[in-house]
Amino acid sequence: MERQNNITIVMRHKKKENRGRPSEKPIEIVRQFTREYDDSIWHYDLDKTDKGPYLVEFTDPTYDKLEKLYEKLERLNKPKYHENGRKKRTTKVDKIKMETTERAYWKEHYKLFPEDKPKKRGRRKKKRNE
Repeated sequence: MERQNNITIVMRHKKKENRGRPSEKPIEIVRQFTREYDDSIWHYDLDKTDKGPYLVEFTDPTYDKLEKLYEKLERLNKPKYHENGRKKRTTKVDKIKMETTERAYWKEHYKLFPEDKPKKRGRRKKKRNE
């Protein structure tokens, strides 16, 4: 409320000055951004490089299962801690989970990359002639 000459004027909004040149807001340039395409995600950071993306992630569905198994295996191998900072024990159940996940990971890996499969060692089995 404002008082002028003993008359009370009620203003519904604050009075603004609209004279002169309008103030210019500084234009903010986005320095980090990503562009998503059908088969990949391109990460840009203009502080690192202005030549192009610094990271390109390919999202190929054939390797999704392998990647998820790898992340699960890494999460299981990472040690767990109590609230007070002490390391938790690795139980037999945890070890079994690690072994089964690792077995599943290598099975999927050899399915996608059969040339990586290790050669079988040992004596050859004799063929029977009947």
